[in-house]
Amino acid sequence: MSYTIIEGSTIRFYTSSPFTSINGTVVNPDNVTFSFEIQGQTPVEYTWVNPTGDVTGTIINTATGYFQCDISTDGLPGVWNWQWACFPSSGIDTTNTAVVTEGDVTVSPTSVS
Repeated sequence: MSYTIIEGSTIRFYTSSPFTSINGTVVNPDNVTFSFEIQGQTPVEYTWVNPTGDVTGTIINTATGYFQCDISTDGLPGVWNWQWACFPSSGIDTTNTAVVTEGDVTVSPTSVS
């Protein structure tokens, strides 16, 4: 997934594929992370923990295996690389972290009058 938007917008990031267990069952993992990094800046990460959720209220579980979050781009122009993942041993795979959706978005600065 790759697209461009204007700074000041809010981006809705969502899992386009569900998290699944090793046997293919759609599941809510024990821990889900949404992370993004803007070129040259410190990565930002939010974590949703089953069953309590995300303490910041950023990640929302919309259905079993599916998640979304809204992130403001105010003051954050640049190329964002982002991903939805879960931790090992989290209902997906006991040996690897599973990334279900990832991409990049270019946030263009607003024009100065």
